[in-house]
Amino acid sequence: MLTLIQFPWSPFRITIRHILTRHHIPFRLHNIAYHDWAPIITATKGQGHTVPCLLDGKCGICDVTDFGQEVARYVDRRYRLHLFPKDFDGLQLILSRSIEYELEMVGFKVNDTYVIPTRPVFERTMLISHKERKFRRGCVQEWTIHRRYLCSQFAELLKPIDDMLAASPFLLTDRPLFVDYNLYGVLGNYLFNGKTRLPI
Repeated sequence: MLTLIQFPWSPFRITIRHILTRHHIPFRLHNIAYHDWAPIITATKGQGHTVPCLLDGKCGICDVTDFGQEVARYVDRRYRLHLFPKDFDGLQLILSRSIEYELEMVGFKVNDTYVIPTRPVFERTMLISHKERKFRRGCVQEWTIHRRYLCSQFAELLKPIDDMLAASPFLLTDRPLFVDYNLYGVLGNYLFNGKTRLPI
């Protein structure tokens, strides 16, 4: 059976978990603290350190490139889900970049302002340290102050996607492709804290 190593609010973990669940693929969850990379490093034999990480027998897979879809593509090949049809490669790439680089970049900041203060002190400190190394000192406090603006920015970025979904339940075709699950994961991250809402 597959094991999904995760911390629960990761948008890309939510994506993979939803793919597995929707396709009735059995899996176990292994939750880790944000700073505890040891299970992933062990599973991938030192080849990766990011979530989600999928353990399939003795094989550990995680995303290792900047635009990582390695876990999703592994599941797609392993179970023949056809989430990456060749005819839609270009469109999926364009949409995924927009979802992961623009929408997720705003959404995770909002969620972090709610989630980080609730974590145990050691994990909270490590989270803040990681965010400050990547962005700048005081960034989480700054996101908290500007949370309302970030939420309005998130809503604005959703408008083109809403327009696409007004005509169809899925983004590109008559069934969900990877990009639909990708969107689900980013929205799931934004809503994870239980205090944010999607714009009407």
